[in-house]
Amino acid sequence: MTDNKETKKSTSQSKKKSAAKAAKRRKKKQQQRIIIIGAVVLIVAVCAVLFNVLAGNKVYDKSNPRSADLTTTTLTEMVENTSKEAEKGPEKTSGKTVYITIDDGPSKYTDQMLKILEKYNAKATFFMINGNMKAYPQQVKNIANSTSTAGFHSVTHDVKQLYKAPDAAKKEFDQCSKTYTDITGKTSKVIRIPFGSKPYTTQASYDNMVAAGYKIWDWNVDTNDWRGNAAQIMNVVKTYGNGHNVIILMHEKPQTLEAFDALVKYYADNGYEFAAVGQNEKPKNFWLQNLSLN
Repeated sequence: MTDNKETKKSTSQSKKKSAAKAAKRRKKKQQQRIIIIGAVVLIVAVCAVLFNVLAGNKVYDKSNPRSADLTTTTLTEMVENTSKEAEKGPEKTSGKTVYITIDDGPSKYTDQMLKILEKYNAKATFFMINGNMKAYPQQVKNIANSTSTAGFHSVTHDVKQLYKAPDAAKKEFDQCSKTYTDITGKTSKVIRIPFGSKPYTTQASYDNMVAAGYKIWDWNVDTNDWRGNAAQIMNVVKTYGNGHNVIILMHEKPQTLEAFDALVKYYADNGYEFAAVGQNEKPKNFWLQNLSLN
């Protein structure tokens, strides 16, 4: 009887030892898998860093939050984060677009507006007056070299001059186009008629501009920034500028610049895609009646 008890005890101890060894082996294999996955992730990260360095990107810029986070992330966290990213699937977009359009420039405010746009990875369309292009040629170049679009806003900004003859408006935009090309070596066919394409533009003037290849753009949200302050501008935006296809009308004014960061941030925070008018894009204007916000 004693021998049987000893045998059972020995067998039980043996099973426990075997189970412990098996558990130890599983744990070791799990650790090895984590190390292998971590190593793969680390190699991929190093390759990405090297690629960006070779491409001239400032990967280690301390002002970049993504770079700062990378330097303090442990290997285990990198593995976990990679797993979480893989579980997210394709990124969803809101389907909302905003065109920020700015008239009457360029001016002393242009470069500050461009910096704010760059800050939020945004872009806009600048409709420039001929005399202002000549007065601020460097700002014209800065717009031309940015992700934003350069467009024209006439020579005289005067209804009586623009429509004194069927081809008067077209000639003003031809003059703007020449000035822009002389300064930048580039071309543009994007225009905004002062006071909009209706009600002042005659059928003959409209037809002449379209026949010359000009893309006429109006708006569907007027900020009234020329007569309001920054708070009033933002109130208009938040009240009326929340559709799926927003075309914001603004001007190069001090109060506009004061509200500009908040305005761009508002659309960025609300999931809008920033669009600049494309040279070959179908225009949106009062004549075509395609200015719906939705």
